[in-house]
Amino acid sequence: MRFFERQHRQILGGALALLGLGSAWAAEPLTLKTLQVCDDAAEWPPFTYFARDASGKPRPEVMGYSVDVLRAILQTAGIQLQVQLLPWVRCLREVESGGQFLLAVNASASPERQQRFWMTQPYYDITPTYFFSRKTFPNGVSIRSAADLRRYHVCGVHGYNYSFYGLTDAEVDRGALDFRRVIAKLHARRCEIGLQELEAVAGLKKIGPDVLADPDLGWAEVPGLPKGEFHMLVTRQHPQGEALYQFLNQGIKTLRDSGKLQELRRRYLP
Repeated sequence: MRFFERQHRQILGGALALLGLGSAWAAEPLTLKTLQVCDDAAEWPPFTYFARDASGKPRPEVMGYSVDVLRAILQTAGIQLQVQLLPWVRCLREVESGGQFLLAVNASASPERQQRFWMTQPYYDITPTYFFSRKTFPNGVSIRSAADLRRYHVCGVHGYNYSFYGLTDAEVDRGALDFRRVIAKLHARRCEIGLQELEAVAGLKKIGPDVLADPDLGWAEVPGLPKGEFHMLVTRQHPQGEALYQFLNQGIKTLRDSGKLQELRRRYLP
């Protein structure tokens, strides 16, 4: 997750000046008026999720930390943001093609994704965590390193990347469409271990019950793993792709250096 591609050309003098980053030009200036972005329809709170009405019913509006970060960057160049939540595999396919959607958010790194997309520098990190059912393991699970995960039947979410945990796709049962279903499989003894980053599981309370309040659900950090870093994935197939990639990298750096990135995170993860 921690690999990202080097910046090698500066872009769009006017837009960068608005960011306070100086004036430079790219071979292909950024001229987008609207940026269409996708993410997982299963939601990834508190990073992207549907707003809810008073009864808890989802509204069309997508909100969250990643949305706020993008708006803070794009507004400096007057670019309008549109976000849609699609099945994750479809979202990646759409961005790769460079058609309607030019950007996906909340993506961990993998060698495959680095080849398919322009991958921005990370804009947040979260804690690699394993979950288990106390109904199955009342005394807990003995995990001393990520390698120990291979001793268990591990479950995850369809289309998600678990290479950071040292596991291949074949080593993870990825039949669940979201992490609540992974928890259900744990309690039904259809899996022994579920993998997910802790902050994303804690964020589920923004769209439903707080799963961490479940007394039968146990969890712990995976020993020896650093924080998992998450990136934005930009299409390589659109003429504006590289310019957008450079512009987002500069924007992320500016927000981080100014402390604004941490301030936005605290709104969603106090």
